[in-house]
Amino acid sequence: MYFRQFNEPPKKIVENGKAHFGTFSSVSSRLDIKGMRSPYAGIPLPALISNVRIKSRLTYTFNLGDFIGQVEFRDFKIFGLAEVIFWNKETGKRNSYHTVMPAPRRFVPTKTTKAICACYQRNRRIRLFWEDNHDFFKCEFFVKGDKVRPSAKGKMISMRKDELHTDTMFVNPAPTSSRCSATWFSTMKIKGSLHTFTEKKTQEHKVEDGIALVSMNRAYYKFHTESNLVKGIGEVRSKNILFSITTANIDAADSEKYNNNILITDNTITTLPPVVITHPFGTDKNWIIQDTEGMIDLTFSPVSSQSRDLNLLIMRTTSKTIFGTFEGVLLTKDGEKINLKKFPGIVSKNLVRS
Repeated sequence: MYFRQFNEPPKKIVENGKAHFGTFSSVSSRLDIKGMRSPYAGIPLPALISNVRIKSRLTYTFNLGDFIGQVEFRDFKIFGLAEVIFWNKETGKRNSYHTVMPAPRRFVPTKTTKAICACYQRNRRIRLFWEDNHDFFKCEFFVKGDKVRPSAKGKMISMRKDELHTDTMFVNPAPTSSRCSATWFSTMKIKGSLHTFTEKKTQEHKVEDGIALVSMNRAYYKFHTESNLVKGIGEVRSKNILFSITTANIDAADSEKYNNNILITDNTITTLPPVVITHPFGTDKNWIIQDTEGMIDLTFSPVSSQSRDLNLLIMRTTSKTIFGTFEGVLLTKDGEKINLKKFPGIVSKNLVRS
């Protein structure tokens, strides 16, 4: 059975030019990876140049009532992206809204104890904010529609100390010890509402219970960085099941020891082994997610997808986000089999050239 040891998180992720690599049972007060010594080919570049190569991503994935979706901020230093996307789980109907943010308003925070990440454009008001002292995590958005899609408004809140709450942190070489990637995962129960509306019609949704998975990643990117992200979030036999599985070309060379793959069943955490993700007939057909330890054997069937291709200055980013369902088996650290059937989830395929 695959196993990774949880350790206590360091006060600082990077000290004296080196990172504290490992799997941690909680999270440091800051998810900051600046200060790695000569992170690119051993060349002692000025810190200003090395820090520009650090890219950040903050994602709030939720399953609430009829809907599954995510709110995401991506920080590329020279610009940022904010996106709200959600699907009706029964019909597969998609609503997506995104905007490009200029440099002064696009930073993903480093603090994990108290922070805000927001877009305040007139037609795109999106906020994620949290505070340990007052024990909450909130997601709020108002996004204006057009002739094709309705406007949407959502508000979700979680008490950080609920019975589903977990915090974990992974600090991995990316791909070697001269560079690093740090990821914070937090799971929580949520209570909230989401509704769409036009000038003629409002579709009200009452306050409902749900679950959410928050992930924040900060990494030294290559000039050509590719990644696949797989997330499942739902219930099986009255148990809350959340999992996140990732592959990327900045994964650690020793991916058995260092990876971001995780499974949460209620508040029990299982670290997962590295996987191989394939989609032999294209991204709009079935995805196969398997490992060599017998803990992960999943098939993802796409239902509805959203593609985005942006060329800005010296950077190009391509992303495809897909809602669908999982079939297959996951194994917990205690050997419990979790059989998934029509289990909701979201996968994405990303490419950044810079």
